[in-house]
Amino acid sequence: MAGPLTLIGVLLLALNLRAAIAVLAPLLPDVRADLHLGSGAAGLLTTLPVLCFGLLSPFAALLGRRIGVEWSLLVAMLGIVAGSALRVLPGLWAVVAGTVVIGAGIAVGNVLVPSVVKQEFRRRQGAVTASTTAALTGGAAVAAAVAAPLSHAGLGWRGAVLLVGGLAAVAAVVWLPQLRRRHVAPAVAVGGASVLRSPVTWALAAFMGMQSLTYYALLAWLPTMVRDSGVSAAGAGWALGLFNLLGIATAVAAPVLASRLRDQRVFGVLVATTWVVGLFGLLLAPSLYLLWATVTGLAQGAGIGLALALLVLRAGTPQSARDLSGTVQSVGYLVGSTGPLLVGLLRDRSGDWSLPLGALCVAALAMAVAALWAGRDRSV
Repeated sequence: MAGPLTLIGVLLLALNLRAAIAVLAPLLPDVRADLHLGSGAAGLLTTLPVLCFGLLSPFAALLGRRIGVEWSLLVAMLGIVAGSALRVLPGLWAVVAGTVVIGAGIAVGNVLVPSVVKQEFRRRQGAVTASTTAALTGGAAVAAAVAAPLSHAGLGWRGAVLLVGGLAAVAAVVWLPQLRRRHVAPAVAVGGASVLRSPVTWALAAFMGMQSLTYYALLAWLPTMVRDSGVSAAGAGWALGLFNLLGIATAVAAPVLASRLRDQRVFGVLVATTWVVGLFGLLLAPSLYLLWATVTGLAQGAGIGLALALLVLRAGTPQSARDLSGTVQSVGYLVGSTGPLLVGLLRDRSGDWSLPLGALCVAALAMAVAALWAGRDRSV
């Protein structure tokens, strides 16, 4: 059985799997002003990491099989540190390159941290998975909340980005004792004829894709939306922190509730409806931004928790579970990666947030339609 140091190491790894993305969002107005970027180009900076998740997940599993899970996770943390350092160099090319390196490091962590949990905590998989989910979401919440205060305390946006990225160095140091072990990552399959032929697979992919698109779009742009309505940078950062923090509870609770239901269609539609309420609220009453950050935060946590639970509930065999997870997560993250860029481009075209928020409402409605298929009691 794994010891306390292994558990601490896993939680620190998880803590860094969203923080380096979330820290940039409250600072985007400063980054745009410094680098002279439009909304579309700024959206690209938050699109790139999610695109890496979708494209690089199979390669992350391959790395784990070649050099072992423990060494691969050390490389992932060092990649986040290196990418954060590269991000703060002068010029747009450095920010883009650093963001890609960070995305690659996080992609490795996304794939291999669950593998460590399965290998090292067999008797406590549920509890440890819930803890890593909380750490992942909590890391994003803390990074979002402290970004603007750190920047305004004299560090500037580059200093804030570097400091938050440097937390991965702490995780790397704590992880070093695990290098005495060597576990090989299980293969992650994308495809499988029976999986690809099943309508359930594509309903799940659509649900996860729309959930990811709305989540990453708000992760990138919620602080800017709030600041454009007259809120301070610190207040905008707190809104994003609340958005991420409240997702912890629902991300942990949703799989438990879903597993107790024979049919999850109503649950899925309820999650999508909550998204629509929060997005319309931001559109119609932006002064109540903390309320809408709360509503959308609860929705995003429940959405990702339900999506991951459905991957298990809809799979008929362990083999189909592996194939289904690989396919749905790859497609879901690729679709999700378009969210920040799409919102940025629509903001540039329309000049305000009405069109982008309207588009996100359409995505949430599409999520509800997908839930009507994905939530049915059928197996792949």
